Amino acid sequence: MKKYEIKRRVEYYEADTTQKLSLPMILNYAVLASKCQSDELGVGQDFHVGRGLGWIILQYEVIIKRRPKIGEIIRIQTFATQYNPFFVRRPFVFLDENDNEIIRVDSIWTMIDMTNRRMARLPQDIIDQYDAKRVKQISRIPNPEKFSDDDQYTERDYHVRYLDIDGNKHVNNSKYFEWMQDVIAPEYLLTHEITYINLKFENEIRLGHTILSQVVQNDNKSKHRIMMENVISAEAEFKWRKI
Repeated sequence: MKKYEIKRRVEYYEADTTQKLSLPMILNYAVLASKCQSDELGVGQDFHVGRGLGWIILQYEVIIKRRPKIGEIIRIQTFATQYNPFFVRRPFVFLDENDNEIIRVDSIWTMIDMTNRRMARLPQDIIDQYDAKRVKQISRIPNPEKFSDDDQYTERDYHVRYLDIDGNKHVNNSKYFEWMQDVIAPEYLLTHEITYINLKFENEIRLGHTILSQVVQNDNKSKHRIMMENVISAEAEFKWRKI
């Protein structure tokens, strides 16, 4: 198990109106750490794209003790812990300048064939570089709580733009956080801090699609769903605390 670490200073354009690292940027920092490790190991994007493959993330579980503020120096540590022929489990730990853990992200990854958009077997020469433990079945992240038939939800529609698309030719993972957060009233966001996220991706969204972001909100919990033509593209569960 090869541990890797990057150091980042939280910039003003990476923060939201609270002057803290935004939710989408938490994911972006994590993905950056994994990319940097892959590059250093010689199996970065150019290597796997040359084989017609792309890494995608199937699920995130995020525990937030606090979000760092603008100007803070933080470190993000990551390593691949387990893999089988199709899936990898990779955690990320965000540490402040006093080595306190402030955010923990767990994630499940797989690879897709960039041509047929189907899941692909992990090439052994790529996965070997991470020195992860091979297992029959990786330990799963629990599923987020689903909408029930009698849930009353709020929804808003969004059209997928060119700049929403990443190198895998689908909507970037962090964009889902934007859509999910955007349907919550600003008054609530300014008086509550998120403590937990469980986000599971079901079906990819591509350029030109129109989606619906739906939310069912209670005092300290919200359930989220991204819909595209009556198909669930992603589901999530957020937990909050009052500031």
